[in-house]
Amino acid sequence: MNDANLDRAIPAIAAGAYAQAGENCIGVQRILVQRDVYAAFRERFVAHVSRLKAGYSMDNEVDVCAMITEREAQRVEEWIKEAVGQGARLLAGGTRQKSVVWPAVLEHVPKQSKMNCEEVYGPVVSLYEFADLDEAIALANEPHYGLHAAIFTERIDHAFRAIRGLHNGAVIVNDSTDYRLDVMPFGGTKLSGIGRQGIWSMMQEMTETRVVCFNL
Repeated sequence: MNDANLDRAIPAIAAGAYAQAGENCIGVQRILVQRDVYAAFRERFVAHVSRLKAGYSMDNEVDVCAMITEREAQRVEEWIKEAVGQGARLLAGGTRQKSVVWPAVLEHVPKQSKMNCEEVYGPVVSLYEFADLDEAIALANEPHYGLHAAIFTERIDHAFRAIRGLHNGAVIVNDSTDYRLDVMPFGGTKLSGIGRQGIWSMMQEMTETRVVCFNL
C-alpha cells in the first residue's frame, strides 16, 4: 500500500522471493504496488535485487543459491524469455549459468503469460500496479492458487480488509508470504490443496471423533 514502510517491505519481499532460489511454495512471485508509490518502490526494489549475489549453494557469500537441477533453471529461463516475448519488461537479472539463475524482476507481464498465472518456482518476481485496495484484492485473488498472501501497510483497517477479502490459507501483515511457523495451521485454498499441516491440525487429522449420547 502507499502508506507501507518501504525500508521494511523491500528487504522482506526480496528475502521471501529469492531464498532457496525461489523454490519455495510460499515464496513471493507477484508483487502488487499502489500506483502512487510504484515508481519509488520499483527503483528501490530493483536496486536492492541487483546487489544480491547469485551462485552455488556452498558459497557462504551467496544470497541466491543454485536451483535444484539445471533442467529447472532452463525452464525458468524459458519462462522469462516467453514473458519478455509477450511484452513483459525485464528490470533485473534473468541470466543463467548452468543451474544458477540471477534474481529477476519483471513488469508489464501479460495475463496469459505462464509467469503471471502459473507457479514459477524460481527466483523471479513480477511487479503490478493497482489503484486501490479493492483492485489489489481482486488481482491477488485471480490465480488458481491460494496458499499465502501478504500485505504491507501501516493502517489496521487496510490489513483487516485484506484479511477478509483475500482467498488464501494465510494472510501475512507486514512480512512476506514466506513467513511461517510449524505451529501454524499450514495449507491453502483453490488448487493449493485441502486440509492443514501444523501440530494441532495434524492432531485433529489423526483423531477419530466419537459421538456419545445419553438418553436421560
